[in-house]
Amino acid sequence: MLNYRNTNIVFLLGLLILLSVSYSQSIHILIYIIIGLFYLAISFYGSAFIGSNFHIKTICKGKEKHHEITITFDDGPVAEITPKVLDILKENDIHATFFCIGKRVGSNPEIAKRIIDEGHIIGNHTYSHSHGFDFFSSKKMTEELKKCDDVIEKVISKKPNFFRPPNGVTNPMLRRALKNFGYHVIGWSVRSFDTSIKDEKKVLKRITKKLKGGDIVLFHDSHTRIIPLLHDFLDFCNENGFKIVGLEEMINKDAYA
Repeated sequence: MLNYRNTNIVFLLGLLILLSVSYSQSIHILIYIIIGLFYLAISFYGSAFIGSNFHIKTICKGKEKHHEITITFDDGPVAEITPKVLDILKENDIHATFFCIGKRVGSNPEIAKRIIDEGHIIGNHTYSHSHGFDFFSSKKMTEELKKCDDVIEKVISKKPNFFRPPNGVTNPMLRRALKNFGYHVIGWSVRSFDTSIKDEKKVLKRITKKLKGGDIVLFHDSHTRIIPLLHDFLDFCNENGFKIVGLEEMINKDAYA
């Protein structure tokens, strides 16, 4: 199994073998460079792609049951946008999961309460969603996660069991930090890139072209383009027989401690 521990073991064994051989014959420096670059490439892949399970065991897909999928939203709640998303979900009787930034929950507690009151789930997405989060120490990461938990629990009286790392990036520091919690780490199987692709039609095509049962779809309720995109996506699901279910039902895990 390709993971951080096994990769390090293989890499170190390879180096030991090369060093032992080097006592009896010359080994070109390029061999060491190639092995080092290969190690870095594997490490980058394992950190950048949450579904690799390289550093942390993650849930990125449910069982392929008929045409059932689940949808998630990251980076809210945002006062100008999240209520509109909730309106659309309510109109269509859809339940979703919102991976919320702690400081935004603190700034918009009524929206967070509405998310819960309307049958949706709130998960931990760190307190600040700092651009430097991936470079934090495990201690500082632990503080970020606990602070987010505390804010969410204060507002909705529930402690989240679901956690999604910012940008889906994992590393050894996060792995150590997560040992202090009992989270189910949630990834995705369909990433919309709705924050970077400006054309809603292109985003919709990207999401729907390979959509299948068991998919966990990633959206963001932090930009205005989500409103027409969500309308079009739900229309597609209705027209093509996809049923949207809650994340708890999809993965059979409890959302709260």
